[in-house]
Amino acid sequence: MFDQDEWRARIADQLSGFTRNPRQDIQLTGTTTVMGYLAVRALEPFLAAFQQEPVAAVLALAEITRGPGADLIVRRASQMRYQVSVLIEREMRTRAELRAAIEQIFVTLNVVHLARQRLNSTRDEWLRLTLLSELDSYDPNEFAQLRRVLHDPGWQSRYETIRSLRIRNGSYSAGDLVLLHDGLSDSASHVRAAAARMLGQFAGTPPPPLVKALTRVALYDCDLETRFAAARTLGALRDRIASPQLLDHLSLCLSDEDSFVRSAAALALGQLGELAGTPALIKRLTALVADHDPYAREAAARALGRIGGAAATAMVIEALTKAMEDADANVHEAAIDAITRLRKARLTTPLSQPPTPSEPLSV
Repeated sequence: MFDQDEWRARIADQLSGFTRNPRQDIQLTGTTTVMGYLAVRALEPFLAAFQQEPVAAVLALAEITRGPGADLIVRRASQMRYQVSVLIEREMRTRAELRAAIEQIFVTLNVVHLARQRLNSTRDEWLRLTLLSELDSYDPNEFAQLRRVLHDPGWQSRYETIRSLRIRNGSYSAGDLVLLHDGLSDSASHVRAAAARMLGQFAGTPPPPLVKALTRVALYDCDLETRFAAARTLGALRDRIASPQLLDHLSLCLSDEDSFVRSAAALALGQLGELAGTPALIKRLTALVADHDPYAREAAARALGRIGGAAATAMVIEALTKAMEDADANVHEAAIDAITRLRKARLTTPLSQPPTPSEPLSV
């Protein structure tokens, strides 16, 4: 049933294209302003739900805002569904009641936060300043709540609060863990990276929701530094968080249609090391060494090297040997490093564990 949680989740999905190229996604949507773009993304889930379950959609809207603006959205829902990009900017410019309703939707459903969460620090600041500039064209008495959200960069204080957990020496309270969980979903990449690093110092076993949040950051975060920080923390906590469910999830991500996710999954598995040395994962990583994306190839090669002895099979060595001839210098280097690691792992393998006859270890 369509409600605020479902609405917010659908907005988050609608913003997926915003991660890679915000300006391009704005143009593809058919809008000319960031404000118009976010309004379109915020209204699209409501307009779709209105066609399928109108009562639930109207009730969800009524919980957020009532009055002329909400009435206008409902009356124009059918027309807006097919012309929302054209209508939204025009009517926001001319109708104050619609602007008030849009502001309430933005604030209640955290639309700006969802957008900023998908950007690195540079683009986040671009988005914040652009929205403030666009709001300057409206009456100063309008969008007061939205202006307050945008005028508070805020991330520095949140960053320092999370960094202050260093004095705990890994002995975190339940409140500290909640702070880290919120930090992993922060709109600022610096805060997300700091939360990931501080979690890596935890002396206990993180609760499942925190592991899930950390894994999400490692796989999908738009900021490279943040993704690396989360992956390294997965490695630091690996003995406490590795589970069949986590490995299965990362295994599926190795086949994701997005090369960004494939390379991130391989990076995370490399941090888990020998704990990722299942036959199924090794097979998928070996296939990924031949991926069309060089970042995925590099990450897969490095992961195989870090898995160690379990990956020292003829199939893996053959794939890595071919990767040594890769035109990409980073893939070439990763393949050499992986083969070196596997040779060392083979030399230290106890004699009581002979190679499997079907897979001779020719290293």
